[in-house]
Amino acid sequence: MNEDETPLADRISMGAILVATCTRAMLSFASIGVFDMDPAIEPSSFVGAVPAESVLLDALALGGAAWLLVRRAVGVVGSDWGAALLAVLALPAIALLLVHGATDAEQLWRASTWIGGFALAIAIVSRANTESGPILQRAAVAAVGGCAVVMAVRGLSQMSVEHPAMVQFYEETRASFLTAHGWLADSPQALAYERRLMQNEATGWFGFSNVFATVAVASSLLMGNVALGRGSLAVRAGLLIAALLCAAIVVMSGSKGGVASLMIGIAASVLFRRGTLGAPLLMVVLPLGAIVGVIARGVVGSSWPEQSLLFRWHYLVGAVRTLLADPWTGVGPAGFQRAFLHFRPLESVEEVSSAHGSFADWMVCVGIAGSGLVALQLLLSWWGRPRLETPARSVRVSPGVLELALAPVVMSSVISIAFEASAIDSPAVLLWRLAGLALGGVTALGLVHLMNAHPRDSHRTISIGLAAASVVVLTHGQIDMLFWLPGSAMWGWLVISLAAAWNCAPARRACPRSARAIGVGFAAFFAVLATGLALVVRPALARQDSLALGAAVLVSSEAEAHSTERLAAARASAASTLAQAAQLWPPRGTFAVCAAEQWLSAASADPTPVEARAWLQEGQSTIVPFEQLDSVAFASRLVHSTLAIRAAEVAGGSWQDAETALEGVLAVNCRHTESWLRLAVVRERMGDRVGAADALQSALKSDETFSLDPLRQFSLQRRGLIEAHLRALVRGQ
Repeated sequence: MNEDETPLADRISMGAILVATCTRAMLSFASIGVFDMDPAIEPSSFVGAVPAESVLLDALALGGAAWLLVRRAVGVVGSDWGAALLAVLALPAIALLLVHGATDAEQLWRASTWIGGFALAIAIVSRANTESGPILQRAAVAAVGGCAVVMAVRGLSQMSVEHPAMVQFYEETRASFLTAHGWLADSPQALAYERRLMQNEATGWFGFSNVFATVAVASSLLMGNVALGRGSLAVRAGLLIAALLCAAIVVMSGSKGGVASLMIGIAASVLFRRGTLGAPLLMVVLPLGAIVGVIARGVVGSSWPEQSLLFRWHYLVGAVRTLLADPWTGVGPAGFQRAFLHFRPLESVEEVSSAHGSFADWMVCVGIAGSGLVALQLLLSWWGRPRLETPARSVRVSPGVLELALAPVVMSSVISIAFEASAIDSPAVLLWRLAGLALGGVTALGLVHLMNAHPRDSHRTISIGLAAASVVVLTHGQIDMLFWLPGSAMWGWLVISLAAAWNCAPARRACPRSARAIGVGFAAFFAVLATGLALVVRPALARQDSLALGAAVLVSSEAEAHSTERLAAARASAASTLAQAAQLWPPRGTFAVCAAEQWLSAASADPTPVEARAWLQEGQSTIVPFEQLDSVAFASRLVHSTLAIRAAEVAGGSWQDAETALEGVLAVNCRHTESWLRLAVVRERMGDRVGAADALQSALKSDETFSLDPLRQFSLQRRGLIEAHLRALVRGQ
């Protein structure tokens, strides 16, 4: 195939998809860039990307997908029913995701990433049987392999350099860090944070070792299978070393699910090499088998000490209960935590934001429309089974596609370094990043070389590697957050769609009119959505971020003056700015929570009673409208209750209002022990000793349900004090 047979526009579109996907995998994402910690104590902002940058990457992926779809739809052959079927399966879920996002920024920026993943999968599969499709797929495979090495080097850097330095820095600044988060030294939050901090794991930019393990294992299987084929010994040795590096990091990190996935992937690769009989069934059964395994673990119960799968069982139970309670619209991609707090099993000790499984997440977040996404993933997995027969003719890799393979590796690495430049405080860390970039580029070059020099053999080995990677991604994706996290979701969709496009049947019957209309329609829809994200949503989110940054700078600068009065006034001013940002479209509940917290801090700085009363009232009036947003329901009610208690204590507020606010917290999370204790105090101040005793009993009963995580339970000393207080209340009745 000559270079001019792969139009420049097609290569640019695929490049946009790959750059967006790889950049996402090499950036950390957060809902807010400032006020995640108190700027008066820690003025630095979050190192990574925020929603404004996230939706811009989504727009890039959606734009690339739109062009690939429209090119196929208006091509000589026209669309076929394969991609059209995928689009129809995803349509109800896409509609509901947009509905959820219309009134909640947190839902919107997460939903746009999910839709970007659906779009790129549909677009890549749509080009499977075109003249330029195989060329684009080969460039994508090389880019995925190259970026995997960049991530593996980052994981090695984390375990050998970054984690020890981070622990040392935390130990030196522990007091200020805990103060900035509002945590006591021996609080459950601090102890849980320290427990996770001390675990030397490779998490990449994802923040979760299990998600990193999925990416590393899948990449190891892809490169390892290619390394076992024909070609230059030096190139294959380099790929084998890269594959072993990815696998070794998973083993060293101690991810049980990652190691199990590696074993499954190796076994699948061996079976695929011996023949493809039963491969389609295996590709579908393994993901479903992971869910069956979780159910079996739940049946065993707590008598077996293993907790990881037991917790997954808790998430699954909560997900099923949520689906039964809201089967039609779901709770949105950012609404799972509120639902889980209400529906989780009594013995569950966690407050997670995801069901830790793609099938469960789809069903919870968009209701029965999620069944279309489940079918879509299983269909992609079925198509992704290995096809060992060689193509009818060799496919040469043109120089333009070689550039396409390298561009995502280089660009995503450079973007990642640029975002984290302020946090790269030592030459050693920078050298690790540059080494990752260089090795990733060499890996991509090696893959392109093998595909070019041995097209028939590489077709077979990549077919096996992609099939093994796809089955691992979808299987381990049932017990981790790969398809939920904004950094990894697109990567997961890219891998399973590449496997499907590479291995699907070479000729499905075309339906020019109907399928072509669907292809054009979805291309237009994705193009409009990309334009809206880039020109409407991103500027709106950036405007909110700009207001928040100005507020943070004000608080930080006034903190340097060491004046309590000036700092309190600055906090109140910052709170007003944050409230303004929260109320702009799209409503930003995270900023509303931050605004209420700043008003609370201002009122706690010993101001005049008039100022305290006004600030506390402002905080409550700001936060109340956001209590109905699923994404911040618990956090907003919690800060509202604190505001109400403070108002009753120092500003002539009503203890009845404080009681109502606390009951609102417990309506969302009935096992929040601290709120039960605070409710007891409030009721005692109101003269309701019976109600106070009931609240203390509820606190003690709730505390007992956290036996699977003793760090979350009351200490023996504190429990003794609570029981003594309860006895005093009972005697005084």
